[in-house]
Amino acid sequence: MAEVYGSWASRRKNIVELGTLTSLSSTDYVEVSGENFTFVHNITGNNVTVRDEGSLDGVSWFALDTEKAHGQTGIDAQFYPNRIVRYVRSTLTAVGAGESATITMACD
Repeated sequence: MAEVYGSWASRRKNIVELGTLTSLSSTDYVEVSGENFTFVHNITGNNVTVRDEGSLDGVSWFALDTEKAHGQTGIDAQFYPNRIVRYVRSTLTAVGAGESATITMACD
């Protein structure tokens, strides 16, 4: 965790690819400075559910909102205004064989 993404960073540093998940797991987390978040889910498959999460301490995690179930391949954006957290990550809670989610996050 070398960077802080968000309003303290330059505009070029407020977007980060959190990673690609292919199993029930979580992306690495990043430290953020902001309260408005956009998570972009690039989905391959028909049975992928993503939970975008925040944390105050990098240990205890909570959902920023409800999980998003994806029923087809494509790109979908989730918007979370007015969330005060220090760290964010995404977790796959359902995924079929050969399916994946690539997660990108922007904050301000």
